[in-house]
Amino acid sequence: MQDVIVEDGPWKGWKLWHARDEGRFTDSLGVVYFRDGAFEGGEGVVAAMDTSRRHANGMGALHGGFLMAFVDIAMFAAVRHKMIGMSAVTLQASTDFLGAGEIGKPLEGRGRIVKETGKLIWVSGTLTQEDGARLVGQWHGLLRKVPRTRP
Repeated sequence: MQDVIVEDGPWKGWKLWHARDEGRFTDSLGVVYFRDGAFEGGEGVVAAMDTSRRHANGMGALHGGFLMAFVDIAMFAAVRHKMIGMSAVTLQASTDFLGAGEIGKPLEGRGRIVKETGKLIWVSGTLTQEDGARLVGQWHGLLRKVPRTRP
């Protein structure tokens, strides 16, 4: 799949996670953008999206379930460049909540590959806002490479 680059607006220069709505769970979260080599000396990936009231919990902060779903996207953004002709499934994901996420500010998932073997990829990263200045959480996970099958 060829990357689609945003040509104007606040996300100019970022790539779209999905070029079009595919009717799957991740599409229900909102439009996700990503950049390769955006931190860690050009090695990491940043996934980002705008947040709104639909992402809120009862206390007016970003909902933990939304944050964990976004972590899963950030994990796959971190390994996307390794998934040519294959896919992966999440075996484990852990999220530590370190601060309340603020509604109306973009959420950023910074991720990197920690280790890779023939079938497994360990990833880790952070959830931030305000271009990385505000730490919302940290995460790590384990993905298993699988053959690509697409319904």
